[in-house]
Amino acid sequence: MPVSCLLLAITAAPPAFATPGGDLSTLHNGRWTCEMPGTAVSQPKPEASEGFRIMPDSSYRTPDGTSGGGYLLLGRALTFTSGPYNGRRFEAQSASTVLQLDSDGRRTGLRCVRVGPPVGGFSDAPQAVLTDGSN
Repeated sequence: MPVSCLLLAITAAPPAFATPGGDLSTLHNGRWTCEMPGTAVSQPKPEASEGFRIMPDSSYRTPDGTSGGGYLLLGRALTFTSGPYNGRRFEAQSASTVLQLDSDGRRTGLRCVRVGPPVGGFSDAPQAVLTDGSN
């Protein structure tokens, strides 16, 4: 194959994207608290039942720690994909703030923020309990 034909074939191909919707990413591990924003004269209103704890491996736990599921973060689009929050959608504003979206993709007013310093790995995960009682 002549070099000019090979060059034409390479340049004619459309660009390839890794994922539709943005780069695959994860949230910072740890506790996220949710609130409705305040005004110039009132404090934000905490919504304790809406919070979550992000765990390693793209999973989350509910505030009481009794259940959880998984999530997917593509670009700025955060979607809980399983568990009790399945289907909840958010728009990431920063590494520590997400805004909840309704079923039409409009902001609901609820915002969730990362509490404390961001951490990675398993340092934020609960301690494992061995079944043989050795820990």
